[in-house]
Amino acid sequence: MLKIIIFVLLLLPTSTWADNNKIIIAAEDAWAPFANPNGTGMAHEIITAAFATQNVDVEFHVFPYARVLHYLDTGTYIAGFNVPIDKITEQKYLLGSTPLYEAYSAYYYNTDKPLIAVDRETFSGESVGVVRGFGYGQHHIDLVSEQYIYAQPTSSDEVNVKRLILGRLDSALIFVKVANLLKRQHKLPDEIELAFINEGTDIYLAFSKLHPQSQHYQVIFEKGLFAIIANGERERITSSY
Repeated sequence: MLKIIIFVLLLLPTSTWADNNKIIIAAEDAWAPFANPNGTGMAHEIITAAFATQNVDVEFHVFPYARVLHYLDTGTYIAGFNVPIDKITEQKYLLGSTPLYEAYSAYYYNTDKPLIAVDRETFSGESVGVVRGFGYGQHHIDLVSEQYIYAQPTSSDEVNVKRLILGRLDSALIFVKVANLLKRQHKLPDEIELAFINEGTDIYLAFSKLHPQSQHYQVIFEKGLFAIIANGERERITSSY
């Protein structure tokens, strides 16, 4: 009988738990500088600082973004980042009242192939490079659905920069902090310039609706987030990237 019970327990899905002094969070690994390959970066710093004000330590388990979402969908992890707010994520996750930060994306273009559009409202069927799985806000979703732009998904911002250089895109959507990092790394040539801002996207530490401790730790996290907003710590972190 004991062997049967152990066998059944091994078949049950595992779930990460937290105690009063520690929480385990699923971290994204591929959106520098928001999330570096080892899970560190801007989001990591903000989350750690917020929980620290509530005397809670954070352990980060690092995964590809799609895996982070899968673990939230199944309740395997209490929370994960970086999740943009849109109609879908609002329904699927507990996002709370305050984002981790606001990430501004912008339309970039090759100065050797000038962009005809002068703002978001004057697109007329241009091809726009995006990264597969990234969220760029509701306005971008609406432009695609109404065929004012044609989204051309690929695996990374670096690939979209190369496609811009080769003239295979009219524009590419890149988050400004990402573009600034690529420029510092000499991966964004001078001929690729910012045309205009798309919009600021609120990015969240999303809590799983299926994990039994989610609501409890979301309240704790928001208290900590409010604290570092009030004392200026979040601004100091975001300004450093």
